[in-house]
Amino acid sequence: MKKHRKKKKTSKKTSVNLKYIIYFLLLVIFSLSAFIVGYIYSQKNYEQELQKTQNSLKILQQKIKKLKEEKKSVHKKETPSSVPSEIMDYKKSHSSPQKQPKETVTPTIPIKPHKQTDKKPELVIIIDDVSFKGQVRRIKAIPFAVTPSFFPPTQRHPNTAVYAREFSHYMIHLPLQAVHFNKPEPKTLNINDSYSTILNRIKEVKELFPNAKFVNNHTGSTFTSDKVAMVKLFKALKAENMGFVDSKTTPHSQAVNAHKVCSIPLYARNIFLDNEENPQYIRNQLKKAVNIAKKRGYAIAIGHPHSVTLETLKNSTDLLKDVKVVYIDQLKK
Repeated sequence: MKKHRKKKKTSKKTSVNLKYIIYFLLLVIFSLSAFIVGYIYSQKNYEQELQKTQNSLKILQQKIKKLKEEKKSVHKKETPSSVPSEIMDYKKSHSSPQKQPKETVTPTIPIKPHKQTDKKPELVIIIDDVSFKGQVRRIKAIPFAVTPSFFPPTQRHPNTAVYAREFSHYMIHLPLQAVHFNKPEPKTLNINDSYSTILNRIKEVKELFPNAKFVNNHTGSTFTSDKVAMVKLFKALKAENMGFVDSKTTPHSQAVNAHKVCSIPLYARNIFLDNEENPQYIRNQLKKAVNIAKKRGYAIAIGHPHSVTLETLKNSTDLLKDVKVVYIDQLKK
């Protein structure tokens, strides 16, 4: 009887153990199932997240590409080529077979600079073709006096008069007729324009740039070679109390002879800084300008708003220790 009771008790214990084993196995199976389902779900989410990330990267890459293209486009727009400028006009007019008239052979412009309060010779640095905000920003970053010469407003560069207000000293870069130039600026003055037309244009630009005291010519190899046209221009400038800086785009300039007929403040360029757009060339040209200033008391150098030109000027204060860099309207009382 005892033996039977013991056997029954053992059987009951075995049944309980089996029950726990089954529960354990079910728990393991359930856990594995949950893990598998979770893994599959997480993999699915991972793939979705990966796809989203890849899509986001693709969109970002497209935006970066678009921004780069826009930057190139703006840079191209804001940086006038060295070809369509007075430099090309200068180069072509100097290679022209036309003989220089004898009456134009005058070694210097007959205007003396004001008496200097210090003993240093004076150097004027003009930047032509100024048209865009980026150029204005880079010019203002140069740590010495630079005179920007602004194009009159056109559809391509409509805000030049607005940008000029950011400077206490500036000039007007007046487009004049050229011998070799197939992309003239709107309202370029021509030798056949009447005095009334020229005067109205000068009044117009003076109203747009009220603080400008000088203009200089953009291109102009044809116009500045014509004495009659230059006399008309000088009379118009005199009527508006303005002077003229001859960019010397031609060896045949009649500026001096026009000045004999109608006297106005008159200067002429001595050096182009950036016929070649590389830093060493620009620095060498700047050295030449300094040497001219030291020999004659002052010099005028003209550059353009190329990034390399403005950056080189910014880093060239070491070349200017023997001169006083002044604005163009500070050369004359």
